[in-house]
Amino acid sequence: MLQSKNISGPVVLISKDIIYTFPFGYAYLAGYLRQQSEAVKMLFRPRKRTGFKEFVRQIIELKPLIVGFGTLYPDLYDVKELINLLNQTGRDFPIVIGGQMVTPTPEFAIKITGADYGVIGEGEIILYQLVKTLREQKSTSRVKGLIIRDGDQVILTGAGQYIEDLSKLPPIPYDLFPKEKWLNIGQFYIDYSQPHWRYNDRVVFLHGGRGCPFNCNFCYHSSRPRYRAITDIMADAKELIERYNANMLYFGDDLTIASPARARELTEAIKKLNRPVEYSVSARFDILERIDDELLREMKRTGCRIMGPGVESGSQRILDIMHKRITVEQIITGLQRLKDVGILPTAAIMVGQLNETMEDVKASMDIMLKTLRNDKNINYAFAITTPFPGSELYSIAKTKGIIKNDFDFYKRFNPDKELGAVSVNLSSMTDQQVETMRNQLEKTYKQEKKKLIGKKVIVTEILRHQVFRVYNKLNKLVLNKLPDNKTTMPIKKFLETMHNWLQLFLDNIRLYFLGVK
Repeated sequence: MLQSKNISGPVVLISKDIIYTFPFGYAYLAGYLRQQSEAVKMLFRPRKRTGFKEFVRQIIELKPLIVGFGTLYPDLYDVKELINLLNQTGRDFPIVIGGQMVTPTPEFAIKITGADYGVIGEGEIILYQLVKTLREQKSTSRVKGLIIRDGDQVILTGAGQYIEDLSKLPPIPYDLFPKEKWLNIGQFYIDYSQPHWRYNDRVVFLHGGRGCPFNCNFCYHSSRPRYRAITDIMADAKELIERYNANMLYFGDDLTIASPARARELTEAIKKLNRPVEYSVSARFDILERIDDELLREMKRTGCRIMGPGVESGSQRILDIMHKRITVEQIITGLQRLKDVGILPTAAIMVGQLNETMEDVKASMDIMLKTLRNDKNINYAFAITTPFPGSELYSIAKTKGIIKNDFDFYKRFNPDKELGAVSVNLSSMTDQQVETMRNQLEKTYKQEKKKLIGKKVIVTEILRHQVFRVYNKLNKLVLNKLPDNKTTMPIKKFLETMHNWLQLFLDNIRLYFLGVK
């Protein structure tokens, strides 16, 4: 077991670069460590591996007590590469990994990456106890919730603690997460023709709970569902709205609307905020069915702009196989109700589910086209079913002998293509058929969407993109090379103001032509 040579060094947490969503996992780890008076540094790894060597140099220069990596399974590949590079530099500190890349298959994760420690389960308390033990230079084998690599051997230390009462979650240290990476979400979506996000959106992310009470076969289940009190969430909302002058709330939970009662409580709380805001929530069609029309209208009146209720398949047979516990009729009716009140839906369809046939995928095509033709503002996304470790599908693939072991899946999965290619096929189709049908769904969706939104919207979108690209090019080739002084600063500010004004103008025209209020 590697002992740190930097006993007084900071804890360095390394996230993938922030894209679209706020990394709550890292935020709560950092917040808990700070609450315990630990020094924490956040770094964001480069998107391209060509930047890894320089990034490793930055890590080494911090002289950390320990370095932590985590999050989802696809990150294993980059984490392995970074640890290899750190080893080549002769690192003198241990590395800990955690999250979904570790908990379902801890022995495999720690061996494939070469990390010294792995956190199994939720990490706030476990990571702090590891850090405290390292500082005291005591044996880490006494810390519960770890897998420890000791040469070629691994040690499991037993179940660790986690935060049972979510009211005791630590404050999030937002200063560690540069706001330019997550606040102006609307500007990140400028290349996508959808009305859900606006150019002037200033979005703050809220965390309302952990876990999900449902058991879809494709989902990774790590903990039982727990929810924060609405009063606690709204206290965060008020503070963040003021701090960042935000106009949009994004609830980043697996399931924000866990019941009609929680929907009502949330709606009443948002009405009491100091200023009007809009918001985005996740839901389910069976729960949406139990929300009455008046409450749904009230959600819209209080600012509910976006709702993500799922979909997954247009085939009732496949919905039943995946334990979705909803019906095709509920999907169609639910999307109609959202259109009637003016809430914009986001939906996802997967291809390649267990025993899925071409006929099942055609049913998904049918429901996609039917609902889109009824509401051109539905935003669909398409993916190939991947049986990640921790899911029921992964266990089925192992039982069937399709996956020989954890390393076999690691070799099969392509992190560069992620959910756009078959890694493990549990369907009744060939790999090529699965990929072809997924691509056909996306192609058909884009073609139909283009027809439905009309030429005026398309022209407006093209103008938005061109203005954005010209401004970025001007910045790169000219403005960024000019020194900041009394002459150049007013010019830069003027051009920035004009660009933002023009984008807002085009944005409003686009929304008008789409009939979005």
